[in-house]
Amino acid sequence: MTTCWLLCLSLWLSYGPAAAGQTYAVVVGISDYQALSYATGDLRFADRDARQVVQFLQSKPGGQVAASRIRLLTNRQATWANIQRALTLFREAHAGDRVILYFSGHGLPDSFVPYDVVPGSQQKLLTHRLIKTAFHDSKATTKLCIADACLSGSMTRPSRQRTVAQSMTSDGGKGNNVAMILASRSTQSAIESRRLAGGAFTYYLLQGLNGRADFDHDKIVTIRELHRYVSPQVRQTTRGKQAPVFYGRFSDTLALSYL
Repeated sequence: MTTCWLLCLSLWLSYGPAAAGQTYAVVVGISDYQALSYATGDLRFADRDARQVVQFLQSKPGGQVAASRIRLLTNRQATWANIQRALTLFREAHAGDRVILYFSGHGLPDSFVPYDVVPGSQQKLLTHRLIKTAFHDSKATTKLCIADACLSGSMTRPSRQRTVAQSMTSDGGKGNNVAMILASRSTQSAIESRRLAGGAFTYYLLQGLNGRADFDHDKIVTIRELHRYVSPQVRQTTRGKQAPVFYGRFSDTLALSYL
């Protein structure tokens, strides 16, 4: 499968890396759904993946983010209402800061699935529009949405006839770097690996951020380097069934971790 280079043309514009500031993160992982069982759709590793993302954020490469600026919601904690409430954390960010949403769980076209979803209903879905609004309302300079969910590439679809970049950044100049780092294309599943004990995408995402993607050995992992590492690893592990998507408006030198 060919490399999935779904990058806006403005990738090459010189927005530059975000200035040093604080990071605010909402991290969600749902393996055990209220209305599902493992036989009918529960996952195995999504909550574990979320905890590992938090461990990374609190590590040196992840920026040693204070626990007070992280909202971790797993399994029964990750209700629709709790996720919405957690996303208000992004309003505390200022220019120069970074906000991150990580979601691991089930995905549907144009939405992610919280713990208390009602099967067969459109109620209590974490819509991509809701997420884009949370990013739009934040004053942060850098905004990252990372999703390890089936069909997550559907997040690149325009909202209300606007481009994705407009949907997330047409807020008077707030947000010089806005990126969606998604596990799969809009028609693909996001695969869990028993061998890796996690989602294939999250496993290689964290491997890359912790140094495997530092191709030029400058102790910085940029978004371009991360794409170069994660995409082929995921495609190989899933035998071409899954191709990650990197999309948005950002500099290709945007630094994601400092080793």
